[in-house]
Amino acid sequence: MKIIFTFLLLVPLFVKAQTEAAPEVLIQNIFSLAQKENPLNNPKTKSELDSHFDFKQMSMNILGSEANKRSAADLKWFEDSIKEIITKTVYPKAPEFLQGVKITYKSTLVDGNKATVPSTVAKKGEKTDVSYQLIKSGSNWKVIDVSIDDESWVKTINDKMTKTLKEKGWVGVKDMINKRVKALNEKKKS
Repeated sequence: MKIIFTFLLLVPLFVKAQTEAAPEVLIQNIFSLAQKENPLNNPKTKSELDSHFDFKQMSMNILGSEANKRSAADLKWFEDSIKEIITKTVYPKAPEFLQGVKITYKSTLVDGNKATVPSTVAKKGEKTDVSYQLIKSGSNWKVIDVSIDDESWVKTINDKMTKTLKEKGWVGVKDMINKRVKALNEKKKS
């Protein structure tokens, strides 16, 4: 009876530890999936990888206050375009990049439904700090931004979008993004 009571006391601690480790486990799973082959060549792998990202939230973060000025159709187009740009840019390079890489995780920071997984990626003697920002979506963690040596995907895309928005308006943003998607699609064909 004493053993059962002790076990019941420890279960909440174990569950809490598992929950806190979940963001880091998600990142490890992403790397495990991405290093095997180009995910674009395997629809199942691509779908599983995509499920670990919240492209809608990422897009809203990129748009910032601009999101309030856009129609539902524009927001969906933007989300789909950002997803296509990221997956067609990052996924094909992942297997080669992850070959021979040593990843060291630092303490995961969890604050409610937000988490940051800081890491150092070492390859051929070079070290790069990579940090992943996640949010909890239901019971799952999802990546909403990646920062490499303090350069955030969201901020970089937002900066380009904001500059184009000021110079050419929303039509200019759509044109810029459509050209990028078209170039990526043409690159894939060759």
